[in-house]
Amino acid sequence: MQSKPGRKRKTQDRGVATRQRIVEEALQLFSRHGFDGVGVREIAESVGVQHGLIKYHFGTKDELWREAVRLLFTRMSEILEPEPGEADLPPAKAFEISLRRYVRYCAEHPEHARLMVQESFRDNERLAWASESFIRPSHDRIFPRWDILMRDGTMPRVDPALMVYALTGAAQSIFNLAAEAKLTHGIDACSNQTIEAYSDAIIALFLPGLAKREEASGK
Repeated sequence: MQSKPGRKRKTQDRGVATRQRIVEEALQLFSRHGFDGVGVREIAESVGVQHGLIKYHFGTKDELWREAVRLLFTRMSEILEPEPGEADLPPAKAFEISLRRYVRYCAEHPEHARLMVQESFRDNERLAWASESFIRPSHDRIFPRWDILMRDGTMPRVDPALMVYALTGAAQSIFNLAAEAKLTHGIDACSNQTIEAYSDAIIALFLPGLAKREEASGK
């Protein structure tokens, strides 16, 4: 007896949803504990599924980690996608908007920086794969735009490969140290007010020419 198409579709949808839940939870656990610090059974228990389902969907823990990283960078790309019309803005203004968007991304997704730091401690084949597949291509897309901003005085003239780590590290730091900021200074790092104020600080530090240009124009 053949199964009905509707029943088959529901089964497939449940499978896709379960797979997504596994990847989402694995991403969080890998970012907190590192690849070696969390096992397949622990991930399965956290999701509420049999650990055999992870082998069914992903084969190995290594492939599950890669799926988590794919999700991480796909999500970041979608969130940071420029809005319609931003391409027509002056380069400095367009970058200011994208930088504010990136700071908010760092606030809402601290797991990104945490996972990358976990793997950088180990300097292994997984990190090399992530670097080749996602990190270096994203830097290669950014650097030509930065060259324009450095030449017109909006950004300081610094080696772009050094600037990217200075800027991203600064953008991420308060959100990765949110508990410390709360205990030390009473700062709610993830409040909208703090995110906006922190964005202003990052822009003042890394786009000093923008403020000078706005002052000169009377804005």
